[in-house]
Amino acid sequence: MNDVLTVPEWHEEVNLHSKITLVVVDMQKLFLTDKKSPWMDKKLLSIIPNIKKLIEILGEQNVIFTRFMPPKNWQDEHGSWQAYYKMNQKVTTRILGTGALDIIDDFLPYVANASVASRKKSASAFMAGNFHSKIKKQSVQILIFTGIETDYCVLSSVLDAIHLGYFVIVVMDACASSKKQGQKHAQGIFERFPEQLWITSTDDLIKHFQNHIKN
Repeated sequence: MNDVLTVPEWHEEVNLHSKITLVVVDMQKLFLTDKKSPWMDKKLLSIIPNIKKLIEILGEQNVIFTRFMPPKNWQDEHGSWQAYYKMNQKVTTRILGTGALDIIDDFLPYVANASVASRKKSASAFMAGNFHSKIKKQSVQILIFTGIETDYCVLSSVLDAIHLGYFVIVVMDACASSKKQGQKHAQGIFERFPEQLWITSTDDLIKHFQNHIKN
């Protein structure tokens, strides 16, 4: 991954008083801790400390956790989504159960004061759920993306955010992919939007906020 990250001109104006929301994408047992899930990958757990750091500095009230919600049965879906879940029946709630859809225990202390947005049939947080209505009510202008997976649900959500006119920050070391080249490939796409997207790291973003506090 390149050491030089994308920094747009507008990043200088971003501070803790901005209309900003931290989006924590799909940090669920389904992907991280449930051993019955075929999608579980323990290496994705490595980003938890960085996400916690960002929650602490931004405040729980400025955080939205997203949840991906598979159907009960694959037959309940239509079109290509039915084909998708027919191939991935083991993640339907009839087989896996609903407990796997919960946010992992590491973030439970934050959930009470944060928001949770659930969605079905979409990699993007903006589709088929209540995520967009929540941030519109708060007049959010800037979205900081963290979570999993960088090259799937995070990527889809970031692209929709850009298309809808939001200023976007992606914290690369607070995102993770189960694919070996997932981070690299996603960053390559993010770099195509240098005017609208700020690619950064956890420490650099926190340092940026702290410098604004001092000034």
